[in-house]
Amino acid sequence: MPNILHAFARIYQTSAAARRGSIKDYTIPYENFLRSAAAADGDEREIAERELVTAEQQSNGLFTIDRHPRSGDKKRLRLAHKGGEEWLFSQAGLAAPSDKRIALAAFFEEAASHSIPDIWQNAWKSWYSALSERARDGLTILPFKHDDPAGNAEVVKVLSGILHWKGEALVRYASVSICGDSKRLQALEPRLCVALAAITGQASLESFGIFRKPRSVTFHGPLVLQLGGTTFDFSAFPAPITLSENNFAQSPGISTSAPLCLTVENEDVFHELATSNPGVLIIQTSFPGSAALRLLKLLPADLPFHHFGDSDPAGSDILRDLREKTGRSIRPLLMRHRQLPHIQRQPLEKHDIQTLKRLLKMHLLEDLHPHLTEMLEAGDKGAFEQESISVSEVWDALAPEVTRARRGRHALPEDDRVSRR
Repeated sequence: MPNILHAFARIYQTSAAARRGSIKDYTIPYENFLRSAAAADGDEREIAERELVTAEQQSNGLFTIDRHPRSGDKKRLRLAHKGGEEWLFSQAGLAAPSDKRIALAAFFEEAASHSIPDIWQNAWKSWYSALSERARDGLTILPFKHDDPAGNAEVVKVLSGILHWKGEALVRYASVSICGDSKRLQALEPRLCVALAAITGQASLESFGIFRKPRSVTFHGPLVLQLGGTTFDFSAFPAPITLSENNFAQSPGISTSAPLCLTVENEDVFHELATSNPGVLIIQTSFPGSAALRLLKLLPADLPFHHFGDSDPAGSDILRDLREKTGRSIRPLLMRHRQLPHIQRQPLEKHDIQTLKRLLKMHLLEDLHPHLTEMLEAGDKGAFEQESISVSEVWDALAPEVTRARRGRHALPEDDRVSRR
């Protein structure tokens, strides 16, 4: 087998014709090919050209050199779309791309037959059947890869393990059980989440009882929790408290004397606010986890809520998520487009624009639409980071609301300020 055909096969493997099949001949400029094959000059070129002519003579028209009709100069190499690929890879002793596509399609068909919990069986089968068709057509098969059979098999095995998982565990313990390696589950997590979302609609390991750390929530301010006949009053604690969800999951009641609740996206900002907290209940959360959601839902129904987050598209999306998942009327605090000098501007990226357009269609964020529209029209995020707003500005902005809320809530009977599960 001439070495130059090995080079031709390697280059062909990266082409669209190899990935998807082709209804026309594959061609590559002659000189471009020699440069790609590191045979453009000297002895290497002489050997390569001799081997190309020999291959043309032995291919029965499947591999040809296109020449200029008058000068005879070599213009391009051509591989026939009918039979050319099979001939080339047979000469190279390699599996042809078409064979790989067929093998990959068969792999997905076999994966579709795996037994998993009934709730996801039909979605599992449909997803893998669709992947089989895409593999046969040479299309994208994310989160799988076209040239990684061992890795693809591992993803199928681990996905099945996650869907069969029962109970709750930290990720490294679950990883040992599912993968035989304490770190492997986290390494595969981005690919697994794509697959889990497609099959189940849930794009996180947490949805299946596998957690990076114990589910917990961090807060500061007046909060009283009843547990096992004992009252726990966190009002006097000068520093923030972090509680595992299990510590209040069975609580018959949670109460607060706070005039309002402020959720804060950034952890550092949260701690800064806690140092001068005037008696507000502050909860640190971005996209809320189960512990934060449980606490927010247990709080009194009449408690006013505000959210202080970054004012960029992602920060606005967090407010949307909080409103959706808690069902509460959470007002944005100081979340508006603040312009920066031109030299400091951070242009909106494609995903930012997509997020803005999605949020502008949502009635749930109608009060934020003027801010979102201004940002979209400006084409930049502005001074969006929470850290650009001083702690005193935050408390000044809340002062009127704190006063009104205290007056209103002090008029309520104490029993009305306790949330029951």
